[in-house]
Amino acid sequence: VGKPDGGDTRCAPARATPQRQPSHRPWLLPKAARLSCRLRLGTVWHSPDPLAQAQRSLAVTFKLPELPYAYDALSPHMSKETLEFHHDKHHQAYVDNGNKFAGPGTKYDGKGIEEICREAFAAKDAPVVNNIGQHYNHIQFWQWMKKGGGGKKLPGKLQTMVDKDLGGFDKMRGDFVQAGVSQFGSGWAWLAVKNGKLEVQKTPNGENPLMHGATPILGVDVWEHSYYIDYRNA
Repeated sequence: VGKPDGGDTRCAPARATPQRQPSHRPWLLPKAARLSCRLRLGTVWHSPDPLAQAQRSLAVTFKLPELPYAYDALSPHMSKETLEFHHDKHHQAYVDNGNKFAGPGTKYDGKGIEEICREAFAAKDAPVVNNIGQHYNHIQFWQWMKKGGGGKKLPGKLQTMVDKDLGGFDKMRGDFVQAGVSQFGSGWAWLAVKNGKLEVQKTPNGENPLMHGATPILGVDVWEHSYYIDYRNA
């Protein structure tokens, strides 16, 4: 389990092969239910993307990737309107600010996005941590969902690690949801690999597991803009 291409990219994430929980009508009330619904959309594995591999060493500006599905593909869990705002406005803002704080002409010029995440966090460079961190988080997030995803079946090696490190699928799922529910304010819940083992983690704001010595393989955005249009404050 891990990032198979061994590198990082500024513009494009590795493609995802989905492994998700069954899709049902979402619960519309508590935060735990919202996370449970969105967990059904998540995936847990990356495969190499030739374009991403080719671009990872190039000094380019950050760009907003297109969604890998139609804007209404995740309904009713995430509506077309949510994706239009979340992707087209919020993610675009992270890209624009990322180019301002870490693009050409800055000390991060020419570095890959994963390297920038780690260096900025170590340097306590909050504008870069939050904007480049959020850009990285979102290029993964869009790939961790697809229309009609579902099921508990995982690749054999990953299933073994889930059983060994996290007590099985159901416990992993419950701990993952709880990580999101208990993240006070904005942030993320993660399934990540650290020191060869799977961990459930949570981070505030734009931080991600890269900044804490781990590699994310699944994440859920618990910023309010990720769900407010569909679920309000219910």
